[in-house]
Amino acid sequence: MLKLLKSLLGGSEHTESIPAPSPPKSPEKPYKHPSKAQLEECERLGLIVRPGMTSRDVWQMMRDAKEDPRIKALDDAYHAQQRAIQEAEDREEYGDVVVDIYKKMEALCRVGVHHLVVFKKGKKVDADVLEFERANIEDDIEKNIHVKIEGLRPKIYKPRGAYESPYIDWNKEIVFKSDQILEVETLPTPIDMFDLDQFEKALERARLLTQTYLQE
Repeated sequence: MLKLLKSLLGGSEHTESIPAPSPPKSPEKPYKHPSKAQLEECERLGLIVRPGMTSRDVWQMMRDAKEDPRIKALDDAYHAQQRAIQEAEDREEYGDVVVDIYKKMEALCRVGVHHLVVFKKGKKVDADVLEFERANIEDDIEKNIHVKIEGLRPKIYKPRGAYESPYIDWNKEIVFKSDQILEVETLPTPIDMFDLDQFEKALERARLLTQTYLQE
């Protein structure tokens, strides 16, 4: 019987091993050339882009280079010059009053900074504790130039479980024209998202500020 099995299997006791399949190769990341903007910035900063460098390589080189105080000073001076040029163009196009309002509001647009804001929506005077996200100079259909401010109103989230605490999140969008904002008082420290007492006191203070405008 054993001889029969051997003859059926080829008559040899030697079993040939089958090589295990090699693991699949991870796909190579596509080579991405440095962009024109990257090359221009490297030239401005005095950095040399060597043949074969990818966009990622150049980005890392620029990032590392800006740790050097001399190169950082060059970069800061360039961006300050560009801002000055842009501001001069804006003043010529929109006028000093609009640009001054824009600069004032843009300076308030900082993540995590909270403001007591009295504002007008229609004929109603309201107040809230807001974050300002961004300010832009715009014109409407009637070509009326104005400063648009985008902000976030707070929302209180109630706990769902016994061990959860209520908290505040600034995530409700609100948009103003600058002439709708009647008063802004910036809080010296941000409101902690879990400190509802601090928030309620700030909101009460904001509502007190509306009294001046309700009496007018």
